[in-house]
Parts: sequence; structure tokens; C-alpha cells
Amino acid sequence: MITPPSLHRHLRSWHERMERGTISAVTTVRHPPAGFPDEPRIIGLITLDGGSSVIGRIAGISPRIGDRVVPRMSMERVNEQKLRAYDVVYEVAAPAALQEDPFVFEGYILALTGPSGVGKSTVSKVLSSALSGIVTRVPILTTREPKDGDDGEYLYVTREEFIRLEDAGALAASTRIPSVSEDRRYGYRTEDICKIWNEGRVPLVVTEMHLLQGLARSFGRRSILSCGLLPPGTSRRAMLSQLLHRLRTRGRDSEQSIADRVRNASSDLDFFSHRKELFDHLLVNDDIDAVIATLKGHVLRTQEDTR
Repeated sequence: MITPPSLHRHLRSWHERMERGTISAVTTVRHPPAGFPDEPRIIGLITLDGGSSVIGRIAGISPRIGDRVVPRMSMERVNEQKLRAYDVVYEVAAPAALQEDPFVFEGYILALTGPSGVGKSTVSKVLSSALSGIVTRVPILTTREPKDGDDGEYLYVTREEFIRLEDAGALAASTRIPSVSEDRRYGYRTEDICKIWNEGRVPLVVTEMHLLQGLARSFGRRSILSCGLLPPGTSRRAMLSQLLHRLRTRGRDSEQSIADRVRNASSDLDFFSHRKELFDHLLVNDDIDAVIATLKGHVLRTQEDTR
């Protein structure tokens, strides 16, 4: 029975967990309890800004002691009745000691970030063709199944191979996109990006919030020309409606997959306002010719500035 005092304690505990904090300790659980996804989970002891400490999952890029984290809600598991269970997870916001970046700055990465359905793949394909002498698309490593409409941008690997590469430190950035229909992991290999730099060209990547942060962590924020792509719309609801329409129109995903993508897109839209420092430019993708022209200008100006 829920009583006023117990409800008050629950709400107070929930409020505390939604505070920002600092990682005090971190470990990786290789064999999660029954009912959770069968994958390694990074667990940290978080000292919250209010003075209390909590233990919680840390999502996204590899965390370190001293990193600042921000809370967000995440779908953690699906039970036997197919009901989704959500909990607070913590995401690295300000990595400690970025000056320890072991990489020598070779050039920069052009990153296109946005939710599913916003047109990242189409824009990257057209832009790489328009700037064929400058830009090269970096292959995306993924565990998802091939789909009609894929255009050679993916390298398909097993879940086990993906985790092996993560554990070996071979991925510059990686993420797992929540889905109840398939295992969807994405990442970029460090060697693929460095190879393009060694050829004197600009690596072009498509990302979401975790991949962008992972690249910034691996190579440094200054090495990324970061462009966010937004769907048209004057309100959040209108933008999500546009994404839903585009996902259904392209005919590549099941209704369950579309529902997953739209749900995740809501968090992606929040990311643009919560992490403004990770973006150089934000573009509304309602006219692809205008978007390509604008991106070409940004790339050419950056090329001049880095010579």
C-alpha cells in the first residue's frame, strides 16, 4: 500500500537521482542479471551535486573517474510481458583530463548528427559526391541486419565481433540504440578514420548523441566540424511527426522499428539544446539542395582555415 510518507520518500529519492554528479568509481559487469540485455554494462558510483551517492549505469562513451555526468531516462529492459522498464542512467557530460588525448591532430572529421529519418545518410551521400575530391564517407560498423535501401555505408558484423572490437579499444566511438526488435549497435573504427586522414581527405561520419560524444572523446572536440540536422517543424510535435512520415515513406523499417526510432528521436532532439557546445552549426533539412550548399561552404572554409 502506498502511503503519503512512502510516496514522499520515493519522490525525494527520484529527484536526487536526477541530479548531475561526478564519477567516483567505475566497473564493467560482464554478465548482467536475468532480464537485462545480455551485454557488458558499465556501472559507476556517482557522487551527486547534492552530496549523496548513488550507483547507476553509465551510458555512451567510456567513462573515467572524475568525469561529470548528467542523468537521463532510458529503457533498460523488456520483461516477459513485453512491458518496458525505464530507469535513470548517467551520461558523461564533461570528460576529465581531455588534454591527455593520445592522438596527434591530423585534420578534422565532418560529423552529421540527427535523429533517424532526418536524412543523414542521404545528405552524406550527396555531399560526398559533390565534394568527391575532399570528403570520404567512413564505413559504419553495425550489428543490425542488412535492409533494402542500405547503400554500402555499413559493415555488418556479429554482436560478438562488435563487443570484441570495443574491448580491444579499436572503436573510436560506439553505441547501442534501444530496440525491442533487434540488436542495434553502431560504431566507427579508429583505423578507418586515420586511413582517410593519411590520404589527405576529410572523414565524413553520420552520428547520434553517443557516437558524437565518443568521437569528441577520442579525437578532441576541436577535430570535429559538427553539424546537426533537424527536421522541419515549428514545434517538437511537428518535428516528430515529420520524422514519422519520412520513416514510413522510405519503407525500410517495420512498424515496431519505426516506433523505436521515433521514441529515440525524442531524446535526440533534446540533445541539440542540452549539449549546444558539441555543435558548430544546426541546419533544418527541409531543402536538401540548400543544406548541401551550406555544408559545402562550411567544409571549404574549414579547409582554408586549417591550411
